[in-house]
Amino acid sequence: MNPRVLCIRWTPNDRDAARRGRGLAAKLTEEAWKRLCDWRGVMLFVHIESLDDIIVLPAEFGVIVGPLFERGQTLPVRSLTSAKAEALVTTGGVTLFSEYWGPCCALLHNKGYDYFHAVRDPAGGAPLYMHEADQLQIFFTDLTDFMAIWDEELEADLDMICAYMVQPRLLTCRTAIKNVEELLAGERLTFGRDSWRRDLIWRPLSENKFGLQDFNAAADALRAVIVDCARSWTGFNSGRGGHPIAHRLSGGLDSSIVLAALRANALDPTSVVCFNEYPERTPEGDERALARLAAKHFGFELVEHESRAEAFSYRRILDAPLPVRPTHTELSHAAPELAEAIGALGATLVTSGQGGDQVLHRRRFAASAVDAALDRVGISAWLRIARDTAGLARVPIWDTVFETMGYVCGQRGSLFNPMFARTMLASPAAVSIATEEWRLHPWAEQVARQPPARAARAMHIGDLSYYHEPSAVTRSFQSAPVLASLPVIETVLSMPPYLMTLGGFDRSLARAAFAPDLPEVIRARSHKGDTTRFHNRVLERQLPFMRELLLDGELIKRGLVDRARLEAALKRDVIADGSLKGALMSAFVAEAWLQRFKARTVAKSSGLPQGESAT
Repeated sequence: MNPRVLCIRWTPNDRDAARRGRGLAAKLTEEAWKRLCDWRGVMLFVHIESLDDIIVLPAEFGVIVGPLFERGQTLPVRSLTSAKAEALVTTGGVTLFSEYWGPCCALLHNKGYDYFHAVRDPAGGAPLYMHEADQLQIFFTDLTDFMAIWDEELEADLDMICAYMVQPRLLTCRTAIKNVEELLAGERLTFGRDSWRRDLIWRPLSENKFGLQDFNAAADALRAVIVDCARSWTGFNSGRGGHPIAHRLSGGLDSSIVLAALRANALDPTSVVCFNEYPERTPEGDERALARLAAKHFGFELVEHESRAEAFSYRRILDAPLPVRPTHTELSHAAPELAEAIGALGATLVTSGQGGDQVLHRRRFAASAVDAALDRVGISAWLRIARDTAGLARVPIWDTVFETMGYVCGQRGSLFNPMFARTMLASPAAVSIATEEWRLHPWAEQVARQPPARAARAMHIGDLSYYHEPSAVTRSFQSAPVLASLPVIETVLSMPPYLMTLGGFDRSLARAAFAPDLPEVIRARSHKGDTTRFHNRVLERQLPFMRELLLDGELIKRGLVDRARLEAALKRDVIADGSLKGALMSAFVAEAWLQRFKARTVAKSSGLPQGESAT
């Protein structure tokens, strides 16, 4: 289990707030809770078996929760000197991600000036939440801990549940619980004696350090930084008892690149065990042949795990711990067998190719030609880039010409993802709510000033937070998405988007970077396995339970969906309609969240243990 943290903060010398804060802290009765700080309005606790798994700063300056690596060094950071800790606190955490990196969050206490800072990894790791009410701020990493001590009724934020149903991966600090917020990637909250502010200590800035003539140098730089980040993770794992790293290997390019980086750093073939999850009776989604090739090529063991439709049970989601908002990642609780197999191996660290789509530029931007024109690459180079990007985006080259001309003439498009905005179940107002929340994202103003491909890339980098949302894997293991590491992100941001796809291939720079390491068939692969038929079979088996849950559920009772429209949707051929299927899945996850939230709030008010409902 990953460390959990809970911090109660109030304005120093506020006696009423202090009395209430200490009363809440007294409810942390488990022996596993350790108090790290109690100084002028800050009480800080961690729930952990060993303090070796976190960084406790000296002089009660605070705590860093999650892995931390020093830039340019191999081994993870286990502690900070008093001087470095004081420098970290007095800069408000700025040096945490300029001198270091890692999927961590930090709670920092400047005792001399009564400033309290909460900061989060710019790559989206280590989610951290805050509740503010009645002169108290409570920071926590696990909602169950907060709900166990909070002494007032909590309300669901129905607007955000509606927004979720049209944009499941919406980037926003709002959660589905009123007055509970999430720190966004690279964000800092600072509380003083009588005021507070929210700002960013990291932004997705793009500054070209490589041009078209630097393709080979850029490929070398990309390979070096990925290998370096993998080295940091292997060093981190070696300090956790010698357990093997569990690597999720699909056989695709991204997971194979990460495996190549692990191989470059792993001396013992038993230090990594690969896991390939393949769907039963779905040849187009069965990638075992490529996974076997990659594992054999690098000399690692491969465990093949068959995913069976009959093993899925969406009912299990109702028993899963409650997150702060609905999330599709919770569907992993429906079939936990892979996580159980990884646990049986003894692994505590899980790597994967997650982040490759966003970082290595799998997304096919026709707008890359616009960026090239604004960078003044020259007519011949621009025509080549326009042809390449048009081919990747599967649009006529004239579309790239017209888009470039339109941008130069002042036309600007929206980066709001309209994929789920066509949903047939949520109210039209939900689209407006989601759009406004996206507009308020702290990156939005800066992103709007960037050329279109760079702007889209920045928002996709923001999407990396999704990989750290609660799931069967993130709740049980330390997740290490190597490609989503901050040094890799910053290296990619120093390269123009069109350099990443030079020659007309998605991820062409990444292919070139690892060409000497990968089997040719994997290096040249440009598609992913198709698991649509398999997941359709899963959905067919789960539809009776979904109907039962939805047609007598909280969404209908609270007027968030129309019963007649929902009944009509459930009677139609859901399997054949991708848009409708997506809308139903979002509604189901929202319904499962609402029912759990209601059960836990009712149980708390009735004095029952968390997770039980009153009869």
